[in-house]
Amino acid sequence: MSNRYEHVTDQLVEVFLNVVEERFPELQNLKVYLVFDLKKRMNRGKFVLASIEKASSKIKFFTETEDNPEGYDLILIVNKNTFDIASDKDRKRIISHELRHVLFDEEGKILLIGHDICDFSSEIELNIDDPRWKERLTTEVLLSYE
Repeated sequence: MSNRYEHVTDQLVEVFLNVVEERFPELQNLKVYLVFDLKKRMNRGKFVLASIEKASSKIKFFTETEDNPEGYDLILIVNKNTFDIASDKDRKRIISHELRHVLFDEEGKILLIGHDICDFSSEIELNIDDPRWKERLTTEVLLSYE
């Protein structure tokens, strides 16, 4: 049985670090585990390009290391076909979109928010040159599975 997940490439790490530095400096201290998903994942009938989730206490435990004694805070899962097909600009858009879900409460605890139009208005502004990038890329990736 083959594994559903795969370690990411240096390319994805580089895109992630650049997006955090340029657009999300408030997230620089978070430990984010990056992983490729090798399977086509659907949610509510829609193809998932990428997703972000808070690490459970179990995942935090499994990801503890000497350099990272508390484990990872978040898991960012990117569909491998999506990353392979996406342009550099679309790769940046994917990571940026997922990081828009991350906020902190008054106590500094991580919150993940849904797709709220108000909170994502800055993404719309950043993608004014290609407002339907997600639909375009989704179509390309889904065709790659046929």
